[in-house]
Amino acid sequence: MSENNEVREINAETPQENTETVRTRNFRDFSPVRVGRILLLILCVLFLIGIWFHNNPSSPVINTDPEENADGTGEGETEPAPLPAELTDPSSITVLVNKTHSLPADYVPEKLVTPYVNSTSDVIQVSSKAADQLKEMVTKAAEDEVTLYLTAGYISYETQDDYFHDRAGMVGEAEANKVIAKAGFSEHQTGLAFDFSDEANGTATTVAFAETKAGQWLIKHSWEYGFILRYPEGKESVTGYSYQPWHYRFVGRDTAKKMHETAEDLTMEEYYNVN
Repeated sequence: MSENNEVREINAETPQENTETVRTRNFRDFSPVRVGRILLLILCVLFLIGIWFHNNPSSPVINTDPEENADGTGEGETEPAPLPAELTDPSSITVLVNKTHSLPADYVPEKLVTPYVNSTSDVIQVSSKAADQLKEMVTKAAEDEVTLYLTAGYISYETQDDYFHDRAGMVGEAEANKVIAKAGFSEHQTGLAFDFSDEANGTATTVAFAETKAGQWLIKHSWEYGFILRYPEGKESVTGYSYQPWHYRFVGRDTAKKMHETAEDLTMEEYYNVN
């Protein structure tokens, strides 16, 4: 009976010893090398997940706001404010015409007149809205012993189209686009844009015109009669055109005066804060 009790006591202790042995073996399995491998594996997985998210950005959140506008824009979204009529109405003396704002192909100023100033052609016409101021400016320049010749005024859509393609055929479209507007995007179609020269043959429409007496006089006095230098030097990135000291635009005395007081080389894009 005593021997059987001893056997049972020994057997009772055996499971506990086995358990301790298993625990010790499992603990030893987590050696530094094994732990390092596990951490490296985890880092690799995280790295791959990061690459996936980088190449597959999350989709935009769908607006489920019940107050979404009928046109698909939410109340929090704003659209650019439309330009005022003074910049979009073709008949306005401040209508904006540049590389991004055009005129209708069939637009012709309501009243075109011959200004009767020194010019390189008898067929040059201008908008009646600028004719009197143009004559007044040319007359005043003559009193200051400066002769101004008008080389261009109103140019129709069709004629401008011919001019552009003729120039593009000679120098390429990219180069032509720096100095000549495409049809519909030319200020000359308004009848409010003017090219000047100090020579009767009109060949002085180059940057050298700025250094002539006529060029200097215009820079100093044109604003007094409602005209601005439309494409100033250093503003190519604003206007989209190269420096053209012969090209002036009539915007009216009040606007020209305000622009001149702000900066002598201010462009319409800068004054109205538009592109």
